[in-house]
Amino acid sequence: MRTDKYIILLIALAACLLPSDGACQVVIRSLQLQRDMCAGSTQRVSFGARPSNTVVVGRQEASLGHSELVFLPDGVECDGSCSYRSPVTFTAFADGAKLTSAQDLKYVRLKIEHSFIGDIYINITCPSGQKADLMRFAGSGTSSCDNVIPQSSRHWLPGNNIDESNFFGQAYDHENPSQPCEATASGNQPGIGWNYCWSNNTGSGFQYASGDGIIYRSGHAHNGHVDSSNVAAHSNFYHPDEHFSSLEGCPLNGTWFIEVVDGFSVDNGYIFEWELALDPSLLPDDCKPERYEMEGGVVQRVDDSTFLLAAPAAVEADSAVEYRFLVITSCGDTVDTTATVVFHPNKESAVDDTICQGDDYFVGPYLVDTSGTVTLTTAAGCDSAVHLTLKVYPVYDTLIADSTCANVPYPFEGSSYCEDGTFTHRLTTVHGCDSLRRLRLKVLSRNLKARCYVHPLIVEEPGCEIRMKDISLNHVDSRWLVGDISVTEREWSLTYPADLDSLEIGLEAVSREGCHDTAWVVARYDRSRVFIPNVFTPELETDDRWRPVMQDVVESEVWIYNRQGVLVAHLTGPDDDWDGGDCPQGTYVYTVRFRTRAHPEWLQERSGSVLLIR
Repeated sequence: MRTDKYIILLIALAACLLPSDGACQVVIRSLQLQRDMCAGSTQRVSFGARPSNTVVVGRQEASLGHSELVFLPDGVECDGSCSYRSPVTFTAFADGAKLTSAQDLKYVRLKIEHSFIGDIYINITCPSGQKADLMRFAGSGTSSCDNVIPQSSRHWLPGNNIDESNFFGQAYDHENPSQPCEATASGNQPGIGWNYCWSNNTGSGFQYASGDGIIYRSGHAHNGHVDSSNVAAHSNFYHPDEHFSSLEGCPLNGTWFIEVVDGFSVDNGYIFEWELALDPSLLPDDCKPERYEMEGGVVQRVDDSTFLLAAPAAVEADSAVEYRFLVITSCGDTVDTTATVVFHPNKESAVDDTICQGDDYFVGPYLVDTSGTVTLTTAAGCDSAVHLTLKVYPVYDTLIADSTCANVPYPFEGSSYCEDGTFTHRLTTVHGCDSLRRLRLKVLSRNLKARCYVHPLIVEEPGCEIRMKDISLNHVDSRWLVGDISVTEREWSLTYPADLDSLEIGLEAVSREGCHDTAWVVARYDRSRVFIPNVFTPELETDDRWRPVMQDVVESEVWIYNRQGVLVAHLTGPDDDWDGGDCPQGTYVYTVRFRTRAHPEWLQERSGSVLLIR
């Protein structure tokens, strides 16, 4: 029976609600249980109130975390507010319980990203409205929201070696000025938040950032980013600008919130989550464990909290049994957890197996090179006898020599190769042995290049002649490919068909080794026409709307400005037009940008003026 592997269980489960509305909780701190047992073995399991096992009653982690992505707009009022808050609520304390000392507030953690930390003001507020400044507003710059920040919370303290341009976290240093309140707008996406912890608690052994632990000293930043706090190690913590003694007298139950105000209109940020940690000794301690039970499989009670667990005398195969551990409290509640024990057989077996040439064969710690019997201990610590017979299979090494053209990848064992060399793939035979397949490849016609001269590529009149010339490199033969036509002359011409919008022309070049390369060009028939009227009369029944008249145009956009350069109309699409709106009679300037079907890659532009007559 093994004695060196245990499951250590750490369980925290809610229990009763006391008349005082204080929360009661039973926690099974540790439970030692062997997870593997051999057939016929037993083990003693203890849990409960004994010091070595520790049941703690009436304690919970007095920390509430709030995970919510909160957008911090760039110093503008959104939805009627400049103040952006993220709340958490405590309910587990006794009625009337208050924060009596700054030592009772262990730390405040904020996961945030924001570029230029000097732009923002951060405070924590308790249910009574009392506040403590985590970080004052640096005071430089203004925004429509900087008047929300109290005067007493402005300007960093002197002598702090100020560096306002450091970032909180890995900020996404962009914004969308046209949609400053829309978190989903392009340019307003979040960066990567880092954890920052503020604390005045001297009794918890926190390690503060180098120097005096003020977060905005330049010595606390690297590469423009303020150093994050290590929450697990409780290191690199920071002191708040305002001592947490300003929160003494705050009710513990109720809503606490983090408040952030952006006082400078330059850039935005995000809160990802935050946490308020209080001393757990503040919680009431009114529940007691009264009875302990263990259920599942063959279990015999030894005393009030110790039980004897027995494995079956014989087990054919590994079998799992779930056991339940219960603590019944004086509050009338039951706290329980479960754990699984696997029972293993004592085995004796005969094995016929195979091995690859050159490999070693192990049974447990034993190297086996002949048939025989080996007595072992299983992974579960149970006795086992193995009768072994081995068969040795060979390995292989195969070489393939071949060539390919420079523009034709050579497929080999799931990969493709386009260069000279020897390439090796390790494979597995049908018997599971590693074998090698090697390819020795030579690449031909590296300098072959199909090139052609075709003129004109844009045809503006039907029946136009297209002239073609072969200017390929390092080839011995070539042919033109136009539809079903194949022509071998080096120079050639054809009449552009009037009924086609585009015509694909290909030239295939052939090297001395027989490799091929093809170049393609496309000639197009440009049927587009653009006419832009220079006058219109909105008050008449005819010519009362203005737009460019376009043919074979696939995309267009028009901007119309008055003489002062103010945009008065914006048209999108060939069919959009302008009715003059409320504009007075006069001359207006336009800019037209469009793409034709024959030139979709070319954004053309025309400018001019139009006279509006009323």
